[in-house]
Amino acid sequence: MNVEESCFLMEVKRIQSLALKQLKEVPPEFIRSPNERPENTKAIEGVTVPLISLSHPHNLLVKEISEAASEWGFFQITHHNISQTLIQSLREVGEEFFGLPQEEKEGYANDPSNGKFDGYGTKMTKNLEEKMEWLDYFFHLISPPSKLNYHMWPKHPSSYRCVYHPNILKVIKILH
Repeated sequence: MNVEESCFLMEVKRIQSLALKQLKEVPPEFIRSPNERPENTKAIEGVTVPLISLSHPHNLLVKEISEAASEWGFFQITHHNISQTLIQSLREVGEEFFGLPQEEKEGYANDPSNGKFDGYGTKMTKNLEEKMEWLDYFFHLISPPSKLNYHMWPKHPSSYRCVYHPNILKVIKILH
């Protein structure tokens, strides 16, 4: 990474860095208007997230995913054969990555303005009211195999590659 790239990346406000500063209030660029805020944090009686079972026939699966995506914008997949142990391992290694010092995470920073989407980033997209998302992420493609960019996979935590790599083929098989 050259000096210019490094300076650009340090100018980006990382959400985790803001949160760790123990701010007394949320910066105004992240505060949503009242009509965008959840009315409460309790589940609404009788309303459930669409559940889609991968055990269903392909044509039904396509129909259910299309309907859920159109009507809800999201859904939960069941019968995917991904073990809870693997899900927990992925969660733990992600938490370890986000627990690294900021400078180390910046070594994996993406640069969407130059077409580099893999890596560590902060969602800088604004909504219609010009408010930003409160979100840092780590993104990398896993399919097709030609799009894998191991250079952007973190070396730390050391378990990252050990957890992700052998399980990519399992996930790709499930998705197809």
